[in-house]
Amino acid sequence: MILAAGLGTRMSPLARAVAKPALPVLDVPVITRLTRALRRAGVERAIVNTHAHPESLHAALRESPLPIDWLAEPAPRGSGGGILGARPLLGEREPFLVVNGDMCLELDFAAMLAQHRASGALATLALRGDSREREFGSIGYDRDGHVCRITDRIDLGSEKASGLFIGVQVMSPEIFARMPAREAFEIIPEVYVPALRDGLPVSVFHQAKSQSWWPVGTPAELLDANLCALAHEHGDTPVEAPDARVAGEITGPVWIGAGAQVEVGAEVGPHAVLSAGAVIRSGARLTRALALPGAEVAPGQSLERAVAFGREVWRDA
Repeated sequence: MILAAGLGTRMSPLARAVAKPALPVLDVPVITRLTRALRRAGVERAIVNTHAHPESLHAALRESPLPIDWLAEPAPRGSGGGILGARPLLGEREPFLVVNGDMCLELDFAAMLAQHRASGALATLALRGDSREREFGSIGYDRDGHVCRITDRIDLGSEKASGLFIGVQVMSPEIFARMPAREAFEIIPEVYVPALRDGLPVSVFHQAKSQSWWPVGTPAELLDANLCALAHEHGDTPVEAPDARVAGEITGPVWIGAGAQVEVGAEVGPHAVLSAGAVIRSGARLTRALALPGAEVAPGQSLERAVAFGREVWRDA
């Protein structure tokens, strides 16, 4: 299951008309990247819940590599309520994957599922060693690989090490019996914390150090995900779509999407992503910046650590 029913509040103002998972990283919607990764791991079908701007998600997955079961939520149900709402589709016999929809990542999903099956745990959470633990909060685990602390919500002691939760979980169907009998609730405080207090095992799975994880929850994270993907997937090589019209100066690494335009006198790069149909007018300068599909950067405008959308600009203060 891919959780995609958030309101997109933290992505304001970029999510006015599009769901966060439908926003692009190098012109590929985030949710499309997730379904491709799941398909490569052998997943055969996915459930996607929706709330805000569902049409953008349907468009992003129009050519999904996986069959999709859609679940529309008239009101947000939270990270736990959304899973409970999918219970008839998830079934009662086999463990299932739950993946946050607002991120790009590399992960050995098959190995995580195999480890979960062998552990007998109620759930398994994917962690990574990451300097952003202080920003996002960390999960501590003991010598047996069992969760013993979740941020400051619960601490059972015997912590050996900690990691950053990256929004991927494997759950055993027994977890439904631990869920509140109401539509909206959150999975960590209302399911995992009480389960740990009752002595039920929740395990951890470690993402390989070489594998990437790019959260896409805010404009700054969307910008960083695009720049990281550019470096990770293409190095310093400029990437230019065949139908892009480039008359200005380009300095790699840079991505120029389909139909994008760079007018004479404009300077793009290094470290810039112009999504499909973006227009950079004469005299404009972009470095460490992102122009979303169809954005127009005004003549002479300078963008650094910024995202252009429509004719507006979000800047990283």
